[in-house]
Amino acid sequence: MSDDPFSAVLALINAQAICAGGFTAGGAWAIAFPPPDQLKFFVIARGQCWLAIEGQGAPFRMGEGDVLMLSAPHAFVASSDPAVPPRPAREIFAAVSSGILALGGGDEMLLLGGHVDMATGCGSLLLDGLPDVIHVNGGSAAASHLKSLIAQLAEECGENREGSGFACMALAQLIFLQILRVHLAREGELAPGLLRVLADRKLAPALRLMYAEPARRWHLPELASAAAMSRTAFATRFKALAGMGPLAYLAQWRMCLAQRWLVTGTMPIGQIARVTGFGSDAAFSNAFKRMTGKSPSQFRLKSQRMAAE
Repeated sequence: MSDDPFSAVLALINAQAICAGGFTAGGAWAIAFPPPDQLKFFVIARGQCWLAIEGQGAPFRMGEGDVLMLSAPHAFVASSDPAVPPRPAREIFAAVSSGILALGGGDEMLLLGGHVDMATGCGSLLLDGLPDVIHVNGGSAAASHLKSLIAQLAEECGENREGSGFACMALAQLIFLQILRVHLAREGELAPGLLRVLADRKLAPALRLMYAEPARRWHLPELASAAAMSRTAFATRFKALAGMGPLAYLAQWRMCLAQRWLVTGTMPIGQIARVTGFGSDAAFSNAFKRMTGKSPSQFRLKSQRMAAE
């Protein structure tokens, strides 16, 4: 795994952004989308539209270059005007699985969207720290890197060139990462938790140590020294940002690693116990059951059954 803690988290949850396509629209139109069951994002590559998100207040206008990500199951309506009665998205896109669909009587607006797949049981690492809605204004300084990515995505989606599918996946991945970076840069808005810790540069050296060697028996003075802080200052800052102490955070990270390795089904349980820092299979099994409610073998079996369905 990378020694960059944020990259390590994204690798662990196996976050894969998928560009599902989009639509152009003109004239009067409105589409009602059901609550998403995955992390969803979309961008306005051209023109503008109105967006009304269930439970999030009045409709607001999204313009060219705007990006929005939904991490909670809120239904939403995209439209040319909030007064236009919406048609269900399932009805409109029933026969369309990918590509760009033309709606209405013009080409005034282009919306592209997608979702993010994550590994079973690990996605909460990221989702628990995200707000329901992240909106990046296309005219803001934070959107500067997104603009070129959106333009490239629109170009690749609109042309049937060699490797367009691969390019769209890569660009969607970069757009997803950039949305997260913009959110991490808003440190004052981050709630205590995983993302708040990852955004803190003072704690980064200690996190790199824990992520690089999760099985090592780390002690508070070592971690505090890596962050160039006193033991008390380090522990206080860590708990304030993470919502838990550094050693409790390390224990949680070890359990997340264990879940991922159990899901992949390639590593024996005894070996997982050793690489997550437990002295015995029994100690690992007891700790895992306290956290998940299942023994490691039960968790692995259930994961394999779900994957086979």
